[in-house]
Formats: sequence, C-alpha cells, structure tokens
Amino acid sequence: MEPGREEFCFPLSETEQARVRECLPDSGGFVLQDNSVAFVDGVCRLFPDEDALVRALFPPRKQHLRLAVDGQGACRLLGPAGCLLPREARPYYCRLFPFWVTGGEIMIFDAPGCLVRRESKTIPAALALLGMTRTQVLDLHGRLRLLWGLPPRPGMAAVKRGF
Repeated sequence: MEPGREEFCFPLSETEQARVRECLPDSGGFVLQDNSVAFVDGVCRLFPDEDALVRALFPPRKQHLRLAVDGQGACRLLGPAGCLLPREARPYYCRLFPFWVTGGEIMIFDAPGCLVRRESKTIPAALALLGMTRTQVLDLHGRLRLLWGLPPRPGMAAVKRGF
C-alpha cells in the first residue's frame, strides 16, 4: 500500500480480529480508522448497488479496525518470508487478493505492484499460480460479505459452515 493511503485499507470483522489475536497476540497489528467519505465511497464501489447497506455499516463519525502498516505502507504482519499468519487465520480480503467478485464474476484488481497480476495474464492463470479454484474464491468472498455484515446476494452459492 502506498504511504498516505492507509484510510483505504479494508476493514476487519470481529471474527477476523480474534483469529489474528489468537495467532499473534502481541503483534500490534490493528489500527482504528475513521469511516472517511473516501473510504466508504471505496467500499461502495466494491459492492455495487449496495450503497445504502454499506453506508449503514460504516457510518460517518464512527471508526473501524484495519491492519496496521509501517512507514513504507507494508502490513505489520509481514515478515521476510511473507505473512506471519497461517493462511486460515488471515483476513478474508488478504486471502482473496488480487481477486474480487462482482455480479457472480471473478475479476482481478488492477494493482500495479501485485506479483500475481504481473506474472499471469488471465484469471485461470492467476488462480493456478495461487493454487486456488473459482469455487474457493466465491466461497471466500461470500464469507467476507457475511463477516462484514452484508447478506448473500440472490444467486450466490451457499457458504460452507465455519469461519
């Protein structure tokens, strides 16, 4: 993340925070962030046609927790070999990135610094590079929605039990 753009870092649900704290209790990995207009507008873009619900989840003059970053914009939970958390304890957004789901379709964020984005030109190639399947991406996105307080959209596949 570029320094100075921390307000755009994704929010963490209470469940995700608890998982991180269980694995790394002394990490200092969280920061309270204001629900700025720019942040809320960004979340609204991630969930088209759900503006009213997103704005209710992230009201003005309130705050949400996000992952902490250092002065260079790197997540404080990153070590020399990558994320310090086991995959199953990572926030859903981290597990999803660089993928996102809109209208039931998987897309890849246009993140210039993303290695997966640079090394794969198609979604199937990116999925293969990360050892993921389309079903896994859809499931992770569904879980993220539920933990952030967004209900399933019509036509979404059911999420498997357990978070």
